[in-house]
Amino acid sequence: MPLIPERVRRWPRPWRVALLSLLVAYALYLVAGNVFLNTPLFDAVTNRKPEKFAMQTGAALTLVPGHAIVWNVRMRGQANRTVYIFRADRASAWIALPALFRREVRIPRIDASGVESEVERVDAAIPPPPRSDRGWTLRFDAIHSDSIRSGRFGKLLVTGQGSGTVGFLKQLRGGPSELFDSTAAFDRAAVTFDGVKVLDDAHLEARFRYPRHYRDEAPGLRKFDITWAQLRIDARSQGLRMDTAGAHIKVGSMPSNARLNADVTMDRGVLQPGSRVVWRVPVHAGVHATDRGLLSLQLDVAQDMRVQARLPRDPETGSELHADLRVTGRRIPFQAPADLLPRLSGQVSGAWQFQSLNWIADLFVRKPWFHLDGGGLLEGDLKIAEGQLAPGSTLDVPQVAAVAEVAGVRLQGDANAHGRIVAGAPAQAQLDVEIPRFRAAPAATPKALLFDGRDMALTLRGDARLQQLRDGMRAHLRFNDARVPDLTVYNRYLEGDNVRLLGGTGLLSGDVELDSAGRVGTGRADLRGRGAQLQVAGLAMRGDAQLKARVRRADFDARQFDLAGTTVDLRNIRVGDASAPANWWGTVALRQGHIDAAAPFEVTAQADLRLRDAGPLLGVFAERSAYPRWVLGLLDSGEVQASGQLRWRSGELWVDDLQAENERLSLRARLDLARAQRRGNLYLRWGVLGAGIELDGQQRKWHLAGAREWYEQQPRVLPATAPAP
Repeated sequence: MPLIPERVRRWPRPWRVALLSLLVAYALYLVAGNVFLNTPLFDAVTNRKPEKFAMQTGAALTLVPGHAIVWNVRMRGQANRTVYIFRADRASAWIALPALFRREVRIPRIDASGVESEVERVDAAIPPPPRSDRGWTLRFDAIHSDSIRSGRFGKLLVTGQGSGTVGFLKQLRGGPSELFDSTAAFDRAAVTFDGVKVLDDAHLEARFRYPRHYRDEAPGLRKFDITWAQLRIDARSQGLRMDTAGAHIKVGSMPSNARLNADVTMDRGVLQPGSRVVWRVPVHAGVHATDRGLLSLQLDVAQDMRVQARLPRDPETGSELHADLRVTGRRIPFQAPADLLPRLSGQVSGAWQFQSLNWIADLFVRKPWFHLDGGGLLEGDLKIAEGQLAPGSTLDVPQVAAVAEVAGVRLQGDANAHGRIVAGAPAQAQLDVEIPRFRAAPAATPKALLFDGRDMALTLRGDARLQQLRDGMRAHLRFNDARVPDLTVYNRYLEGDNVRLLGGTGLLSGDVELDSAGRVGTGRADLRGRGAQLQVAGLAMRGDAQLKARVRRADFDARQFDLAGTTVDLRNIRVGDASAPANWWGTVALRQGHIDAAAPFEVTAQADLRLRDAGPLLGVFAERSAYPRWVLGLLDSGEVQASGQLRWRSGELWVDDLQAENERLSLRARLDLARAQRRGNLYLRWGVLGAGIELDGQQRKWHLAGAREWYEQQPRVLPATAPAP
């Protein structure tokens, strides 16, 4: 058989030349097209910006210009923080070649098989380009597959026998985009969330589209505000299993014959009347998931949205749930779901034996300074009106372990809690926690006992509007006469050796107000020590003491605290050795007091003192026998009024402007008490007699002539401060 048929050889020469040219051109196309698709040239053209779009393929074939068949396709694209991944075993596509001349890549149809797709959010964003109309246009009229294997959207995974057609348009370099009328369907599908199967034997149908728009007109979740979508589901629901026996709740599922039926239509972010969801799901919860019941959830959309839930009473555990809630309007605020709360009204009542009740504390506090350990029975009847808990709402927990960490102290004990709504403008949500017996320990060493007591009360109160509940929450913690078995445990809060507790017991009362982060705003703590033994600047003292600490203002962000008004009362004090009489007393009142808890920790104060006599002050500088005879006569000269300035930082103590007066004596002093050394100056006057002492460790130097002038020439140990108002 001849290579060229006889009939063709009889054609006119121009026709034969044209045919030969076409055959040569086609042969060149076959070679060039298939070489291009199967060599790195194709990757170099399609993957010019791999961070935004990348495609890998296996073998490829083209027989007709504008058509190609590609195997083992994988495409990845990213827009802002959203990543799209598409995989197919095989894809066949047509491209409209004339459209290329108007800077448009138009593919009228793609048929794919063995399709898998993924959509997920990532942390690393690729900022979108500014709005522009200068880029090429990609137009995919119909991407079709009758063999979709799976689709994943974040933690939600759908697998089964799927089919669908999707079409879209996108202009590059900041141009508009459009989603054409698209469909997707699955038969005999399984739906899992975060690895837990939720539905199986499911039939899913979806339609969706949105109009042409620029990204800045509807970025991110705002696309729901321009989207039309319809979703139909008929599926067998898996039972929900929540095992709370371990340290963490284990969530799983189990086979059941319950059903989920849904027919929901949304137009531009608004649910359409007639939309309906009915979901019956068996719930197994509690220790080893023994509590069970059939939870019925129903959503109906008319003029408003109505959500109903019902769990029949379990006669063994008493668990039950009844909820009937209405959301005014039909718009879904995808960008700020909390905006639904002001539109919410209805009632939720029921009881449930929870293994963990800490979620109740999470409603009130922002940081975990207060929590409920373990589980217990929760009984509630909540009435909600326009996003606000209404008077008549109650919440009761008969018994639960409560833990609060306040100012570095961990308080815990078995408690009962009662929640209610207090009428007002606005109404207040109040949770009263009563702890009949409690113990307190340092947060860093929970086994060490600071004090224990009875009848501690914690009240949490905040705006009853659900959106603002935690924002303005205030807490009030109070207890009286808690037992302090050993005062020496408080030495952990006293840096250095200038002030040390050597023994004794006490009773402690507290009353503090806190914010939702557990930070003390104002409060008081009264400590009454019995048989307290302490050492101050090397001077031993024993007796009874009462500390009345006051916090007027606290700034926890800057770690600043105002202690003005704090007082210390000393009674029945024995100064020095055991043979001294226990009849000395004194009172210290902080006219101004401040704690700077930022490093380095520092306390500054201006104090007023009222003392039985000046004996302890003089004892800091020298023993009794070292003073002149006329000074010894002043040691018991009567009550002394005194004042001074103090700074305590990193275990060191400085005292300046210490002035003490009574009818017979006048005293001036300053002290620099380092960790292992004492330095200071003292001036003492009685009438025309005066004496000065220069203290340097164990060395003392007396100044009897010109004592006043000598004292005034000595350098201060603290900067002078303006007198307090």
